[in-house]
Amino acid sequence: MRILISGAAISGSTLAFFLAKKPGAHITIVEESHALLPYSQNIDLEGSAIIVNKKMGLLDELRCNTTQKGTQSIDPNGQPFATFPVREGHASPISEFEISRGDLAGILYESARDLPNVVFKFSTTIQNAISNEDNTVKMRLSDGKVHEYDLLVAADGQWSKTRKHCFPPPKIVDLGMHAVYCIISCTTNDNNWWPINKFT
Repeated sequence: MRILISGAAISGSTLAFFLAKKPGAHITIVEESHALLPYSQNIDLEGSAIIVNKKMGLLDELRCNTTQKGTQSIDPNGQPFATFPVREGHASPISEFEISRGDLAGILYESARDLPNVVFKFSTTIQNAISNEDNTVKMRLSDGKVHEYDLLVAADGQWSKTRKHCFPPPKIVDLGMHAVYCIISCTTNDNNWWPINKFT
């Protein structure tokens, strides 16, 4: 089975890892970026995400990349007045496995990149779909080459460029809401506790 996955981050690399176990599977992953993006927000791994990573044999590596000890409430003077350490099996504001999304993507990528039937192509995208039949798809990649696959997976995020080649555009409703994310670099005064600041 010839499989094309668009997107080399979390879902793309994870899917490639498991599909590679199928006899006769040959997986190609295309990724628009020249490499995995290292910057990202922290995410909590819970429930099914823990189960999947356990099946991949990655829990020990995840623990090595999980540095948060728990949560601290900080008073207006910058001093902690309450701490909530992470404890397995106990409720906590953060997960036992809290990790940068970029670090997680890197761990998953490394678990799949050396498999003999998996090929990663960075700086490569799907240019257009030539045909989309019941059993096969024929795609032209950004390198100009045309390939036929038995399965195409769009794992390139919320605003997938791949889906527009195969499906009608989604209906988007503007609710007038906005969210902003930013990354603040750690300083020498930071520790491994997630701070919740109390302002007066």
